[in-house]
Amino acid sequence: MHKNRVRVVSAMSIALVLAVVCWFAASRPRQDAQARASAQDAVYEVVVRDAFASMHSKATELVFDENLNTGIDPASGSSPKDACMEAVQQEISRHRYEPILNTIADKAYRLIARGAGDYSIRADTIQDFAKQVCIGGRLPETFHTDLPRTFISPDSIAFDFIEGPDGTKSPEIFKQVYPGASGIISLSRVGFDSRQDEAMVSTSFVCGGLCGDGHVYVLRKKSGRWSVVNAWLEWIS
Repeated sequence: MHKNRVRVVSAMSIALVLAVVCWFAASRPRQDAQARASAQDAVYEVVVRDAFASMHSKATELVFDENLNTGIDPASGSSPKDACMEAVQQEISRHRYEPILNTIADKAYRLIARGAGDYSIRADTIQDFAKQVCIGGRLPETFHTDLPRTFISPDSIAFDFIEGPDGTKSPEIFKQVYPGASGIISLSRVGFDSRQDEAMVSTSFVCGGLCGDGHVYVLRKKSGRWSVVNAWLEWIS
Protein backbone atom coordinates (compact mmCIF):
# COMPACT_ATOMS: atom_id res chain seq x y z
CA MET A 1 0.00 0.00 0.00
CA HIS A 2 2.80 2.37 0.92
CA LYS A 3 4.68 1.55 -2.29
CA ASN A 4 1.56 2.27 -4.39
CA ARG A 5 1.14 5.63 -2.67
CA VAL A 6 4.76 6.51 -3.36
CA ARG A 7 4.32 5.56 -7.01
CA VAL A 8 1.21 7.70 -7.31
CA VAL A 9 2.91 10.69 -5.70
CA SER A 10 5.97 10.23 -7.94
CA ALA A 11 3.80 9.99 -11.05
CA MET A 12 1.90 13.13 -10.05
CA SER A 13 5.16 14.98 -9.38
CA ILE A 14 6.55 13.99 -12.77
CA ALA A 15 3.31 15.04 -14.47
CA LEU A 16 3.41 18.38 -12.68
CA VAL A 17 7.02 18.98 -13.71
CA LEU A 18 6.24 18.08 -17.32
CA ALA A 19 3.22 20.42 -17.29
CA VAL A 20 5.36 23.30 -15.99
CA VAL A 21 8.06 22.62 -18.59
CA CYS A 22 5.50 22.48 -21.40
CA TRP A 23 3.84 25.68 -20.20
CA PHE A 24 7.18 27.47 -20.04
CA ALA A 25 8.16 26.25 -23.51
CA ALA A 26 4.81 27.32 -24.95
CA SER A 27 4.85 30.75 -23.29
CA ARG A 28 8.48 31.57 -24.19
CA PRO A 29 7.84 32.37 -27.90
CA ARG A 30 4.97 34.65 -26.87
CA GLN A 31 7.16 36.40 -24.31
CA ASP A 32 9.95 36.81 -26.88
CA ALA A 33 7.48 38.20 -29.43
CA GLN A 34 6.08 40.65 -26.89
CA ALA A 35 9.58 41.77 -25.88
CA ARG A 36 10.51 42.31 -29.53
CA ALA A 37 7.31 44.25 -30.24
CA SER A 38 7.91 46.44 -27.20
CA ALA A 39 11.53 47.10 -28.24
CA GLN A 40 10.42 47.87 -31.80
CA ASP A 41 7.89 50.43 -30.54
CA ALA A 42 10.62 52.07 -28.44
CA VAL A 43 12.92 52.30 -31.48
CA TYR A 44 10.14 53.77 -33.63
CA GLU A 45 9.43 56.38 -30.97
CA VAL A 46 13.08 57.53 -30.80
CA VAL A 47 13.54 57.64 -34.59
CA VAL A 48 10.33 59.59 -35.16
CA ARG A 49 11.06 62.01 -32.33
CA ASP A 50 14.80 62.54 -32.88
CA ALA A 51 15.06 62.15 -36.64
CA PHE A 52 11.86 63.60 -38.03
CA ALA A 53 11.06 66.19 -35.37
CA SER A 54 14.34 68.03 -36.02
CA MET A 55 13.79 68.07 -39.78
CA HIS A 56 10.12 68.99 -39.64
CA SER A 57 9.91 71.14 -36.53
CA LYS A 58 6.96 73.14 -37.88
CA ALA A 59 4.76 70.08 -38.32
CA THR A 60 1.72 69.83 -36.08
CA GLU A 61 0.66 66.36 -37.16
CA LEU A 62 2.31 63.20 -38.50
CA VAL A 63 1.16 61.04 -41.39
CA PHE A 64 2.45 57.47 -41.67
CA ASP A 65 2.29 54.99 -44.50
CA GLU A 66 0.13 52.18 -43.12
CA ASN A 67 2.32 49.66 -44.97
CA LEU A 68 5.82 48.72 -43.85
CA ASN A 69 8.76 50.11 -45.77
CA THR A 70 10.35 47.10 -47.50
CA GLY A 71 13.91 47.26 -48.76
CA ILE A 72 16.28 50.21 -48.50
CA ASP A 73 15.60 51.47 -52.00
CA PRO A 74 11.92 51.73 -52.94
CA ALA A 75 12.51 49.61 -56.06
CA SER A 76 13.90 46.70 -54.02
CA GLY A 77 10.53 46.00 -52.50
CA SER A 78 9.51 44.12 -55.66
CA SER A 79 12.48 41.73 -55.40
CA PRO A 80 12.12 38.17 -54.11
CA LYS A 81 12.85 37.87 -50.41
CA ASP A 82 16.23 36.12 -50.79
CA ALA A 83 17.39 38.63 -53.40
CA CYS A 84 16.16 41.48 -51.23
CA MET A 85 18.06 40.19 -48.19
CA GLU A 86 21.25 39.81 -50.21
CA ALA A 87 20.91 43.32 -51.66
CA VAL A 88 20.29 44.82 -48.20
CA GLN A 89 23.30 43.06 -46.67
CA GLN A 90 25.54 44.23 -49.51
CA GLU A 91 24.28 47.79 -49.14
CA ILE A 92 24.81 47.81 -45.38
CA SER A 93 28.33 46.43 -45.78
CA ARG A 94 29.28 49.66 -47.58
CA HIS A 95 28.45 51.64 -44.45
CA ARG A 96 29.67 49.17 -41.85
CA TYR A 97 32.40 50.93 -39.92
CA GLU A 98 35.19 48.80 -38.44
CA PRO A 99 37.26 50.37 -35.63
CA ILE A 100 40.88 51.11 -36.55
CA LEU A 101 41.96 49.87 -33.13
CA ASN A 102 40.39 46.47 -32.64
CA THR A 103 42.66 44.69 -30.18
CA ILE A 104 41.37 42.66 -27.24
CA ALA A 105 41.92 45.67 -24.98
CA ASP A 106 39.94 47.91 -27.36
CA LYS A 107 37.10 45.40 -27.52
CA ALA A 108 37.07 45.17 -23.72
CA TYR A 109 36.90 48.96 -23.45
CA ARG A 110 33.99 49.20 -25.89
CA LEU A 111 32.19 46.45 -23.98
CA ILE A 112 32.63 48.30 -20.68
CA ALA A 113 31.69 51.63 -22.28
CA ARG A 114 28.68 49.93 -23.92
CA GLY A 115 29.57 51.08 -27.40
CA ALA A 116 30.66 54.64 -26.65
CA GLY A 117 32.47 55.99 -29.70
CA ASP A 118 31.96 52.71 -31.56
CA TYR A 119 30.13 53.09 -34.87
CA SER A 120 30.56 49.49 -36.00
CA ILE A 121 27.45 47.38 -36.52
CA ARG A 122 27.17 43.86 -35.19
CA ALA A 123 26.91 41.08 -37.76
CA ASP A 124 23.78 39.63 -36.14
CA THR A 125 22.12 43.05 -36.23
CA ILE A 126 22.76 43.33 -39.98
CA GLN A 127 21.53 39.78 -40.58
CA ASP A 128 18.31 40.32 -38.65
CA PHE A 129 17.76 43.73 -40.26
CA ALA A 130 18.15 42.24 -43.75
CA LYS A 131 15.58 39.60 -42.82
CA GLN A 132 13.09 41.98 -41.23
CA VAL A 133 13.30 44.83 -43.75
CA CYS A 134 12.34 42.48 -46.58
CA ILE A 135 9.09 41.40 -44.89
CA GLY A 136 5.99 43.31 -45.90
CA GLY A 137 2.83 43.88 -43.90
CA ARG A 138 1.21 46.68 -41.96
CA LEU A 139 3.04 49.12 -39.75
CA PRO A 140 2.13 48.57 -36.07
CA GLU A 141 0.17 51.48 -34.57
CA THR A 142 1.19 50.80 -30.97
CA PHE A 143 4.20 53.14 -30.76
CA HIS A 144 3.90 56.55 -29.12
CA THR A 145 4.30 59.90 -30.89
CA ASP A 146 4.31 63.40 -29.43
CA LEU A 147 2.12 64.77 -32.24
CA PRO A 148 -1.27 63.53 -33.44
CA ARG A 149 -0.81 60.95 -36.20
CA THR A 150 -2.72 59.29 -39.01
CA PHE A 151 -2.02 56.06 -40.88
CA ILE A 152 -2.96 56.10 -44.56
CA SER A 153 -2.42 54.32 -47.84
CA PRO A 154 -0.28 56.59 -50.06
CA ASP A 155 -2.29 55.40 -53.07
CA SER A 156 -5.37 57.11 -51.65
CA ILE A 157 -3.97 60.62 -51.89
CA ALA A 158 -1.88 62.81 -54.22
CA PHE A 159 0.55 65.64 -53.67
CA ASP A 160 -0.48 67.43 -56.88
CA PHE A 161 -3.65 67.51 -58.92
CA ILE A 162 -3.69 64.54 -61.26
CA GLU A 163 -5.94 64.78 -64.28
CA GLY A 164 -7.63 61.53 -65.21
CA PRO A 165 -8.54 60.27 -68.72
CA ASP A 166 -11.97 61.85 -68.44
CA GLY A 167 -10.53 65.23 -67.40
CA THR A 168 -11.39 64.87 -63.72
CA LYS A 169 -8.78 65.77 -61.11
CA SER A 170 -7.88 63.99 -57.90
CA PRO A 171 -10.17 65.37 -55.17
CA GLU A 172 -7.80 64.66 -52.28
CA ILE A 173 -4.56 66.61 -52.16
CA PHE A 174 -2.19 65.90 -49.29
CA LYS A 175 -1.77 69.50 -48.10
CA GLN A 176 -5.51 70.07 -48.16
CA VAL A 177 -6.30 66.97 -46.12
CA TYR A 178 -3.28 67.16 -43.78
CA PRO A 179 -2.24 70.84 -43.62
CA GLY A 180 -0.11 70.31 -40.51
CA ALA A 181 2.05 67.52 -41.94
CA SER A 182 5.18 67.82 -44.07
CA GLY A 183 4.78 64.50 -45.88
CA ILE A 184 4.31 60.76 -45.47
CA ILE A 185 6.65 58.82 -43.17
CA SER A 186 7.37 55.16 -43.85
CA LEU A 187 9.13 52.77 -41.46
CA SER A 188 10.50 49.27 -41.92
CA ARG A 189 10.52 46.47 -39.40
CA VAL A 190 13.35 46.84 -36.91
CA GLY A 191 16.35 44.52 -36.93
CA PHE A 192 17.98 43.67 -33.59
CA ASP A 193 21.11 41.98 -32.36
CA SER A 194 20.73 38.85 -30.23
CA ARG A 195 20.70 40.87 -26.99
CA GLN A 196 18.31 43.54 -28.30
CA ASP A 197 20.87 46.21 -27.39
CA GLU A 198 21.43 47.35 -30.99
CA ALA A 199 18.84 48.09 -33.65
CA MET A 200 18.54 49.15 -37.29
CA VAL A 201 15.54 50.59 -39.09
CA SER A 202 14.97 51.91 -42.61
CA THR A 203 12.83 55.01 -43.13
CA SER A 204 11.51 57.00 -46.04
CA PHE A 205 9.87 60.39 -46.25
CA VAL A 206 7.82 61.41 -49.29
CA CYS A 207 6.61 64.98 -49.79
CA GLY A 208 5.88 64.95 -53.52
CA GLY A 209 6.67 63.35 -56.87
CA LEU A 210 10.28 64.54 -56.76
CA CYS A 211 10.49 65.28 -53.06
CA GLY A 212 11.65 62.74 -50.53
CA ASP A 213 14.52 60.78 -49.04
CA GLY A 214 15.35 57.50 -47.35
CA HIS A 215 17.66 56.83 -44.40
CA VAL A 216 18.94 53.94 -42.33
CA TYR A 217 19.30 54.51 -38.58
CA VAL A 218 21.44 52.57 -36.13
CA LEU A 219 20.45 52.76 -32.46
CA ARG A 220 21.88 51.40 -29.24
CA LYS A 221 20.31 50.92 -25.85
CA LYS A 222 22.14 52.20 -22.80
CA SER A 223 20.72 52.22 -19.28
CA GLY A 224 17.41 51.07 -20.73
CA ARG A 225 17.11 53.96 -23.22
CA TRP A 226 17.51 53.87 -26.98
CA SER A 227 19.45 56.55 -28.84
CA VAL A 228 20.56 57.07 -32.45
CA VAL A 229 24.31 56.45 -32.85
CA ASN A 230 24.60 56.48 -36.63
CA ALA A 231 22.54 57.25 -39.74
CA TRP A 232 23.09 57.65 -43.44
CA LEU A 233 21.19 58.77 -46.51
CA GLU A 234 20.22 55.94 -48.86
CA TRP A 235 18.25 57.76 -51.55
CA ILE A 236 16.94 61.21 -52.33
CA SER A 237 14.65 62.69 -54.98
